[in-house]
Amino acid sequence: MKLDFNGNYWDREEKGQFDQFNATMLYCSKCKEATPVRSRLLLILPDGELHEYLCQYCGSSVGTKTIKGQQNITLVV
Repeated sequence: MKLDFNGNYWDREEKGQFDQFNATMLYCSKCKEATPVRSRLLLILPDGELHEYLCQYCGSSVGTKTIKGQQNITLVV
Protein backbone atom coordinates (compact mmCIF):
# COMPACT_ATOMS: atom_id res chain seq x y z
CA MET A 1 0.00 0.00 0.00
CA LYS A 2 1.10 3.54 -0.71
CA LEU A 3 0.05 7.02 0.29
CA ASP A 4 -1.57 9.33 -2.23
CA PHE A 5 -1.28 13.14 -2.28
CA ASN A 6 -4.04 13.50 0.32
CA GLY A 7 -2.40 11.10 2.79
CA ASN A 8 -4.84 8.27 2.08
CA TYR A 9 -3.70 4.69 1.54
CA TRP A 10 -4.41 2.99 -1.76
CA ASP A 11 -3.57 -0.32 -3.36
CA ARG A 12 -2.42 -0.62 -6.98
CA GLU A 13 -4.15 -3.99 -7.36
CA GLU A 14 -7.55 -2.48 -6.58
CA LYS A 15 -9.72 -1.99 -9.68
CA GLY A 16 -10.96 1.57 -9.93
CA GLN A 17 -13.79 3.09 -11.86
CA PHE A 18 -11.58 3.53 -14.96
CA ASP A 19 -11.06 -0.08 -15.99
CA GLN A 20 -11.38 0.65 -19.72
CA PHE A 21 -11.71 3.80 -21.79
CA ASN A 22 -13.78 4.20 -24.95
CA ALA A 23 -12.97 6.98 -27.41
CA THR A 24 -15.80 9.30 -28.38
CA MET A 25 -13.81 11.62 -30.66
CA LEU A 26 -10.52 11.07 -32.53
CA TYR A 27 -8.61 13.04 -35.15
CA CYS A 28 -9.52 12.06 -38.72
CA SER A 29 -6.82 12.77 -41.32
CA LYS A 30 -9.36 12.95 -44.17
CA CYS A 31 -11.71 15.39 -42.37
CA LYS A 32 -8.73 17.29 -40.88
CA GLU A 33 -10.43 17.60 -37.46
CA ALA A 34 -11.47 15.61 -34.41
CA THR A 35 -14.70 13.79 -35.25
CA PRO A 36 -17.11 11.48 -33.42
CA VAL A 37 -16.21 7.82 -33.85
CA ARG A 38 -17.98 4.49 -33.71
CA SER A 39 -16.39 1.21 -32.76
CA ARG A 40 -16.71 -2.08 -34.61
CA LEU A 41 -15.35 -5.51 -33.78
CA LEU A 42 -12.54 -6.28 -36.22
CA LEU A 43 -10.98 -9.55 -34.95
CA ILE A 44 -11.36 -12.02 -32.12
CA LEU A 45 -7.87 -12.93 -30.95
CA PRO A 46 -6.79 -15.64 -28.49
CA ASP A 47 -5.89 -12.98 -25.90
CA GLY A 48 -8.83 -10.61 -26.50
CA GLU A 49 -10.74 -8.61 -29.09
CA LEU A 50 -9.48 -6.06 -31.62
CA HIS A 51 -11.87 -3.15 -32.23
CA GLU A 52 -11.54 -0.51 -34.94
CA TYR A 53 -12.61 3.12 -34.54
CA LEU A 54 -14.29 4.64 -37.63
CA CYS A 55 -14.98 8.30 -38.38
CA GLN A 56 -18.75 8.91 -38.34
CA TYR A 57 -18.50 11.50 -41.14
CA CYS A 58 -16.37 9.80 -43.80
CA GLY A 59 -16.10 6.20 -42.50
CA SER A 60 -12.30 6.02 -42.56
CA SER A 61 -10.38 4.10 -39.92
CA VAL A 62 -8.90 6.40 -37.26
CA GLY A 63 -7.59 3.92 -34.69
CA THR A 64 -7.78 0.53 -33.02
CA LYS A 65 -8.22 -0.79 -29.49
CA THR A 66 -7.41 -4.24 -28.07
CA ILE A 67 -9.58 -5.40 -25.19
CA LYS A 68 -7.69 -8.02 -23.22
CA GLY A 69 -8.82 -10.40 -20.52
CA GLN A 70 -11.96 -11.66 -22.21
CA GLN A 71 -13.38 -15.02 -21.30
CA ASN A 72 -11.88 -18.10 -22.94
CA ILE A 73 -13.24 -18.86 -26.38
CA THR A 74 -13.61 -22.43 -27.57
CA LEU A 75 -13.63 -22.96 -31.33
CA VAL A 76 -15.51 -25.94 -32.69
CA VAL A 77 -14.59 -26.92 -36.24
